[in-house]
Order: sequence, then C-alpha cells, then structure tokens
Amino acid sequence: MKACRRAELDDLGADSWREGLSILVDTLESSPEVIATGRDDLFRQFVDALWNRLRVVDYVKRQPAVTEQAIERPLVILGLPRTGTTVASYLLDQDPNRRSLLNWEAGDTVPPATTETLHTDPRCIQKKAVLDDFAAALEAAQTPIPHWEEADGPTECTFVQNQDFKAFLWEAFMPTPAYSDWLLSVDMTSAYEYERTVLQVLQSCAPGAWALKMPSHAVHIEALLATFPDVRIVWAHRDPYRVTGSLLSMNHLARSMIVPNPDLATFVPTVLEQARAHVDRALAARRRIGEDRFFDLHYAELMRDPIGQMRHLYQWAGDDLTPSVETAMGRWLEANPQDRFGMRPYSLDVYGVTVADLEPLYEDYLSTFDIDLEGV
Repeated sequence: MKACRRAELDDLGADSWREGLSILVDTLESSPEVIATGRDDLFRQFVDALWNRLRVVDYVKRQPAVTEQAIERPLVILGLPRTGTTVASYLLDQDPNRRSLLNWEAGDTVPPATTETLHTDPRCIQKKAVLDDFAAALEAAQTPIPHWEEADGPTECTFVQNQDFKAFLWEAFMPTPAYSDWLLSVDMTSAYEYERTVLQVLQSCAPGAWALKMPSHAVHIEALLATFPDVRIVWAHRDPYRVTGSLLSMNHLARSMIVPNPDLATFVPTVLEQARAHVDRALAARRRIGEDRFFDLHYAELMRDPIGQMRHLYQWAGDDLTPSVETAMGRWLEANPQDRFGMRPYSLDVYGVTVADLEPLYEDYLSTFDIDLEGV
C-alpha cells in the first residue's frame, strides 16, 4: 500500500476506514464517465488520508497518555452548508484562549505543533505557499473562489473524519449516490472517536478550549453528542432556498473535476436528500435533548452585526469576550470582506429546482425558526 510505504508504518488501527474506502474506489472504477486525471487525484487524496492516519495511530501507541486527556465543553458549529460557519469559526479563532483545528494540521498531525509554533511550523509555511500559488492561479484565470481557508486558519472536522473515510468531503466528488446513501445510514461512532483521538494528540502540545465547525455534524448529531457529551452546539441558520442554490453549485463544481458533465438527474436528488438530513436530524436531536444545548446563529444577524452576535454567543456559552479579542475580531473582518475572492453566481433554475419544490423539504425547519429569506 502506497500510504504504508510512505509512512514506513503498517498499523491503521481499527478497520473502520475500510468499507467507506471500498465504496469510493468501486464507484470510481466502475463509472465509465470518470476521467483519469480526476480519479488519480482522488486516489492521491485517499493515500494522503491513510498516511496521516498511520502516523496518528503510531503516535498514540508511542504516547498512550494522550488519550487520557479530556476534551471539555467544545464549541461546535453546525447547520446547513453555506450558512456563515466559516466566518463564525474565524472570528472565534481570534481568541487566544480558544483552539481551532487548523487547515494544515488536520492532514499532517504528527508530530503535533506547540502553541508557539502553530503558525510558524515548517509544514504550515509549506502549506501556505501551496495555497498562495493556487489562489494566484485562480485570480489570474479570473475564477471566483466560493470557499477559502488559510493554511493556519480553522478548517472543518471533515478533514479529520475523512481519514476514517466517513465524510461528505468524499461524497462531493462521486458520480453516483452509492457513497451518499451509505454515509446517511452508517454508524459514525468510529469517525467521531478517531476525531477525538486527533484532537487529543493536537492539544497535548497546544492546549485550548476547542472551537470546531462542520456543517454536517448536523447529520450525525447523535454521534457528536455520544463522543462529546458536554458539547455546546452553535446552529447556523440561513435562508435554506438561498443555501440550496449555493450547495448545488458547489457540488456541481466538485463533481465536474471527476466527470466532465455531471448528470443533474443523479446528483441533484442526492444533494437535496443530504440537505433534508441536515435539518430533519438536527431538529429531532434538539427536540430530544432540549433548547438549552443550542445557540442559534442567524446569518442575516451575523452579517449585520458580527461582533454583537459574538457577544451574544459568548454570553450564552459562559465565556469571557475581552475587549482585545473584540478588537482582533474587528481587524479580521476588515481584512476579509465577504467578496474578497470574488462571488460565484448560482441559481436554483440551473438545476431544475424551484422554491415550490423545496418548500416541503424545509417546511418544518422554517416553521421552527424565524429566518430571514433573502430571495433566490
């Protein structure tokens, strides 16, 4: 196996990764429309994920005490994709008392960086150079970037859970719904347990109160609660009709890297079923465990008064928002306007979907929360 040779290790821990990877590989190999360059790039990413997993498993074997550490009261942002979770996570990252999962370390975890080297580690610098070159190339081609992360900025938990091969990250590239159907029904316990291990490794040298984000935590919220029983949940809300247009556009872009002309009749229903799971499963969990565990972060209010929303969030969480952190948040907002990397246009019409089609899907969600509708 390429990953084993690269890491010079052979222990991947439990076999929980195997089924998901098998479905992904089988899908790519059995779909004639998949282009070779796209398939090969995904296979390279599969190797990267296994390579990091090998090293995490090895590190824990050599440093077993790290798994005895508690992860206390993590703050986790979830909700439909494209709801402002990135902005919220970057604002929280301005607080030096918090600990974000950083882009570079999610895929290159071992050895864990120290607090002092989180932003200066050679691996971080190398990743920053790669991303800077990528951004420059896209800018030269006048290609808008719909989602951007800095090398030393917060990333999504999906870039850890993908190492257990249970992640919507992988699904976004698939030409058939086979992996999506499996992911919506699979027991996610192993992915969350693996993520907990990675967080324990990282915090062993750079501690802090974890602020995490991944929209699709909403889909597997029971596994999230089972793994982190004292989790504080931030549910990000935005006009679901607007979100759906953006989500379909993002999925279309991702699939186009694997299949030149993705079949709308195949992937649109798959994405809509995922969107339904993001709201229905989170609503069911909320009704079971109660309102007190959730903070509702509305996109419209976050855009109108981001610092004010952070004050409300900190008050709800029982955390101290200092003037210096507010100042740091303000500086980040000034340096990162919403259209910094251009705006990618999107429309429901392109995908043969209307608001009327989506109303039954979001009826319960919209009747539960007072969400500003932006129009599509």
